[in-house]
Amino acid sequence: MPELHLQTPAAEFWATADEGVGVVVIRGSLDFSIHDLAGDFLDRAFALFGSDLIVDLSGLALLDSRATGLIVTCWKHALSEDGWFALVATERGATRILWITGLTMRIPVFPTLRDALDARPARP
Repeated sequence: MPELHLQTPAAEFWATADEGVGVVVIRGSLDFSIHDLAGDFLDRAFALFGSDLIVDLSGLALLDSRATGLIVTCWKHALSEDGWFALVATERGATRILWITGLTMRIPVFPTLRDALDARPARP
């Protein structure tokens, strides 16, 4: 099974497939200092796993506004290719900004990876 991994001083990224969907897990800080690396990693995940992608942000200590924009870019990328994009996050801690900005009204957000996988639309 193909996998991706990236370790920086600020964050660690993993990507793999689970039940036919790409799953990206990000731990640490997602901020301006690694914005370009994070964007490249997410682009590689889309290229490897296709346009259905779940990004697990439950292990983030920091999510800044620029990284929030990166999430919006990924969501739009998935939609432009008739894909499905979801996040794993909770309304506390670093990911609270997703609720404050209203992104959770547009991007599907689930409390666990299992919930996100179960919500994925069936593909023919």
